[in-house]
Amino acid sequence: MDKHGSELTLDKALSAHAEWKARLRAAAQAKETLDLDTIRRDDCCDLGRWLYADGQRLYGTKPEFVHLVDKHKEFHLVTGMVAGIINGKDFETSKSMIEGSSQFASASMDVGMAILKLKKAVKA
Repeated sequence: MDKHGSELTLDKALSAHAEWKARLRAAAQAKETLDLDTIRRDDCCDLGRWLYADGQRLYGTKPEFVHLVDKHKEFHLVTGMVAGIINGKDFETSKSMIEGSSQFASASMDVGMAILKLKKAVKA
């Protein structure tokens, strides 16, 4: 993958991670059961697969890459907590865990910022 292709992957990852909030909210509204094992893992989403393959190969030595991997792991742990609340049928609590200045919102923002920092570092 060339430099330009990796940036496109990061752009896609940024929008995909922004969609988690809507996915969790929709699951709570529909009273769905979520796959906790997959959600808690940081290597099952598109970004995670890229981080542990092409991303590691291309940027594994960059501190911005290491930071993104760490923030991405934290995000999936927090997202798994929210999904567990949804699976426990506590839909009102799950909504408050997603909204505002919640731990989920903070973890999501951290991933977004880490992606942007890596993008900036690889352009330099």
